Amino acid sequence: MKTTPADKSSPVVEKPFWLNFEFQLRRVGFIVLLLIVVAALVGLFSRGYLSEATRTTDDRSLTLHYEKFNRLMSDMDMKIISVLPEGKRNRIVLGGDFMEGFRIDTLQPQPDKMYSLNGEVILEYPPSAAGEKQTLWLSLTPMKFGSINSTIAIDNGPQITFQQFIYP
Repeated sequence: MKTTPADKSSPVVEKPFWLNFEFQLRRVGFIVLLLIVVAALVGLFSRGYLSEATRTTDDRSLTLHYEKFNRLMSDMDMKIISVLPEGKRNRIVLGGDFMEGFRIDTLQPQPDKMYSLNGEVILEYPPSAAGEKQTLWLSLTPMKFGSINSTIAIDNGPQITFQQFIYP
């Protein structure tokens, strides 16, 4: 059997509109992908420069280091530094949406007493000398996505209000 050669007189018809459309789509897609990678590297989705935040009360008795952005069910760290004035109990109160939004995985150092009251987590530590800094490390897992507004205070003193955004 003989085969007939392909007809070379009818080339593929190229439509300039669709070629230009594909070129523009690739260019925009590359730029979007590049922006996503840069945003991830600087911390827009988790740990990084844009995500790290520090809040302090006016009297400098409480400082909070936390991450503004994180992902659902992903580990995140929080550091609380407290300086107790004379006559105050060493009691840290975490309120707002904190109990609903996070699960505490680890807590260092361990408190003498830990309980919840009126939707707040209360951590009680032994009294320390006035003016002595105490650092508390929390390892948390976000349990719901969206914006979570929380508060932190020492023994009903001035409180810090902070907001975190959790991606699904």
